[in-house]
Amino acid sequence: MTWEEMERTMAFIVEQQAQINVTIDRLSVKVDRNAETATALLAIAEIHDRQMKETDERLNALINTVERHISEGRNGKA
Repeated sequence: MTWEEMERTMAFIVEQQAQINVTIDRLSVKVDRNAETATALLAIAEIHDRQMKETDERLNALINTVERHISEGRNGKA
């Protein structure tokens, strides 16, 4: 391999490495953004879960009240 060929090969390698570094930087930004999005989605899911539990509790209280009124009506207490 001549000196010129070696210089061209080294220049090519350096250019490829620079392109790889740019690609890695872009991917790193995207990974960070995805991590932030995942964290936000988890927070939303936790809020949703808490609201669903509260709704279940309220529905159970309503069901119990209605069942109690129906039961009292059947027993002649209405």
